[in-house]
Amino acid sequence: MLAPSISATCFRPATQQSHPARIPPSAVVVTRRQCRAAIQAKAATGAPVDTDKVVAVIKQCIDKPNSVPAPVVLDAMLQLESQKLPVDGWQDILQAPGTHWKLVFTADDKQVQAAKKQKPNKGGIYFPLAACQKFDGTRLDFENGVFLGPLAFLTFNGPYAMKGRQLQFDVVSMNIGIGPWRFSIPIKKNAKAVADMDPQ
Repeated sequence: MLAPSISATCFRPATQQSHPARIPPSAVVVTRRQCRAAIQAKAATGAPVDTDKVVAVIKQCIDKPNSVPAPVVLDAMLQLESQKLPVDGWQDILQAPGTHWKLVFTADDKQVQAAKKQKPNKGGIYFPLAACQKFDGTRLDFENGVFLGPLAFLTFNGPYAMKGRQLQFDVVSMNIGIGPWRFSIPIKKNAKAVADMDPQ
């Protein structure tokens, strides 16, 4: 969980060199209906998940936003999460120098719970604005915000800690940019120290 209000989130590297490779047509499920039906059928029967197909759905969502229905994306994310795949090395990827992560898709807790119970739901949304995160592994400081091209931005930053698949952070300042002007506004004096964080 990357933030209290976000239960399922899909990011992609915003740097060109880290952008995931485009998916060849043969790697993508033929139709959206077939894709969702296959994922839900495996969830209902407890059958092993075809990780390659599930990852292909998520990569298509990242490579071509809005090309896959939101419920299908959320189903794929939940199926992939259920596999408890090894996380070795992911922290190094997340903190790679110069890498920014763009928010592509997000779903709230109600949508996630409905999807897990296979109830009708909107499945989340493709985030409409340019929202990016970066993690500085040297200073253990993250920055997360929304950018309106060269005109303006609003970001928040603070310390963070990671443990396994979990991330915990504390927001200490808000940063505003309008044209050439930049402002940083402290919003919390007693931030939790990294050493005191305990991601669960």
